[in-house]
Amino acid sequence: MSILDTPGLWLIIARLAVLIFTGFIAWITYRSYLLLKELQPDGNLLLSLPETIARIVMAGLCLFLAWLSGLPAETLGLTVNNGWHSISLGLAVGIVTQITVYLITSHLIKHFGRRLYSPWLIRNILPRHPREWPLLALAFIPPITMEELLFRTLLIGLFWAIIPAWILILATSVVFGLMHQPQGQAGMALAGVINVFFCLVFIWTGELLVTFVAHYTVNMLQVMVAYFQRDWLEQY
Repeated sequence: MSILDTPGLWLIIARLAVLIFTGFIAWITYRSYLLLKELQPDGNLLLSLPETIARIVMAGLCLFLAWLSGLPAETLGLTVNNGWHSISLGLAVGIVTQITVYLITSHLIKHFGRRLYSPWLIRNILPRHPREWPLLALAFIPPITMEELLFRTLLIGLFWAIIPAWILILATSVVFGLMHQPQGQAGMALAGVINVFFCLVFIWTGELLVTFVAHYTVNMLQVMVAYFQRDWLEQY
């Protein structure tokens, strides 16, 4: 029997690759943030074609690693029992999450000052023209797909057989929060809490579609709210 036929070998390789990939994503996100702060981009960051292509490639890599693991699609949350129910649940989760985040962020800024939150990222992805809205709605799909595949399908689905769920949730939430450093201390903390919630929803439903829709809803609502608060953001 070839070593490549050893039971569980490809799952081990997939797990190691996921850890390396996660570290790479965290590093490149941090370096990109530092670079963009210095350059002060002129265009909408989310509508950058190279960025979109990179996210699509990364999402494809996540799917490849899921396939490489050899685990059933059900274990990885890649099946859907009732599409409309999953979408509706995701919408509800996303709306409740965004309302909660908005209220908490407003409270923190009001009582602890503006140093806790940075609007740098949201200002740089707001539509400059009405025609950018459809493009923005599409541009959110690749990064959210990549993040959901990584933080739910791979980091939860591939590891919860060997690592207690609560450790996985806390560890991934720390990483997820740090990847949102451009949003300031409050943004990082809230991103980490959102990740905890989404992981619990993922484990409960067993469907990535639910957390994808919830994540997408949160991001779109954030941009919509910010769009109507442009003057406040510019004076922040």
